[in-house]
Amino acid sequence: MSTLPQDARSTILVPGRLTAASIAPVWQRATQVLARNPDRAVIVDASELEYADASGIALLFHLLTLKRSHGAEISIRNLRPKVDAILKRFDARLAQNTHAASSSPPIVERIGQAVVQNLREAALRVQFVGKAVAALAASIVRPGRMRWGQIVALIEAAGADALPIVALVGFLMGVIIAFEIGNVARQFGAVLYVVNGVGIGLLRELAPLMTAIVFAGRSGAAFAAEIGTQKVNDELSALTTFGLDPAAYLVVPRLIASLIAVPLLAVVADIAGLVGGALVMLRFDVSFTQFYYQLVSAAHVGDVVIGIAKAAAFGVLVAGIGCERGLATGIGAAAVGLSATRAVVASIVVVVAADGIFAVLLDRIGL
Repeated sequence: MSTLPQDARSTILVPGRLTAASIAPVWQRATQVLARNPDRAVIVDASELEYADASGIALLFHLLTLKRSHGAEISIRNLRPKVDAILKRFDARLAQNTHAASSSPPIVERIGQAVVQNLREAALRVQFVGKAVAALAASIVRPGRMRWGQIVALIEAAGADALPIVALVGFLMGVIIAFEIGNVARQFGAVLYVVNGVGIGLLRELAPLMTAIVFAGRSGAAFAAEIGTQKVNDELSALTTFGLDPAAYLVVPRLIASLIAVPLLAVVADIAGLVGGALVMLRFDVSFTQFYYQLVSAAHVGDVVIGIAKAAAFGVLVAGIGCERGLATGIGAAAVGLSATRAVVASIVVVVAADGIFAVLLDRIGL
């Protein structure tokens, strides 16, 4: 039978069996003793310990490597040779690494890590753009290598299947713009000029922009999820093993399909928006005939061409971002959902920024 130290208040007594079922009161006792003796040495008396499972060894290792002030160290006494041999196999540096990982790095270090991470991601995006452009150029030079069946299927999935939602959004945009501008213009007796705002606003800005946003949420996320799932399932590695370029096999068909589908969807949004605006203008005593002639006099073919060109550019941007996010997918099912979310968010931000750049450039050149 062992003899306890004279000051039992600084002693942690370990029972005969230290297992997951019995470790809770011992851990609570150890916490209390350490709290009462922050500047005094603490002794762990293991004279009665006969058996310890992984949880018990973890507790002893934690107490042995716990950092305390000088003169307040923790020591384990009367430990049986078998348990002592197991405990000595653990490296004390494990605890140091754990403490280092749990402590928050300085703010300067975190800023530096964020900058480095962003630079790496930017470099990967530039590399992706280069590969996609090279693969697209090679496909244009050799059109026989294009997978036209997949392109047609993508146009149907991303374009034809999206017609109802795009037409609905375009119609509602025309209705909203006509109502809002009409209520203001009626105060100045300029109701007829509402047609100018509805027509030019839809053809040049809102139709391509809203179509691209709908396309990003519907097809951009789908591109990222499809390619991300293929990466998680190692299908991209299989393509590389068979000598196929993932950029040419997966990215190029989606870029071409988006380049064709989004402008057509924008035209549908234009028509639906103008129909919605014309219906609302009846409330302001503007007939369909008046709406038509005022629209023809205000809007020109250049406005339609600019809107379609914007839609084509937006479609390529959304498809490219979706494919890039899919190729950058990490490991696991959660990574696929994260890639789809990031694709949608990045696509919307990039499309809005690109629309602003288009507005500035077109104003500079007088269009």
